[in-house]
Amino acid sequence: MAQAYVNHGRWVADCDRPYCGGAEQVTPGQAAMSCSNCRLVQPLEWPADAAVIWAALEVRPVPQTRNWAPAGHRQAVVCGVPDGQSVADLIDETREHEVV
Repeated sequence: MAQAYVNHGRWVADCDRPYCGGAEQVTPGQAAMSCSNCRLVQPLEWPADAAVIWAALEVRPVPQTRNWAPAGHRQAVVCGVPDGQSVADLIDETREHEVV
């Protein structure tokens, strides 16, 4: 199952097929994604609070700063970026960097 996450101001999901490496932009509430790289159709897992996560991120004026990944998300872990942040964490991070 692919997990939806926010990358540079857009919801995306990585293909779950080993060795594929494909990723697709997805729309909130979308039930499944079709990988344009390997053509695998797979269900999408969304955070329960996706709308609130988005609301916390959209106040940031620079799209490249609008990022969120679920806890343990493999790309976030490999890249050493925050994962599993709560909405409160996102709001605090926004305030810390004085973007509102």
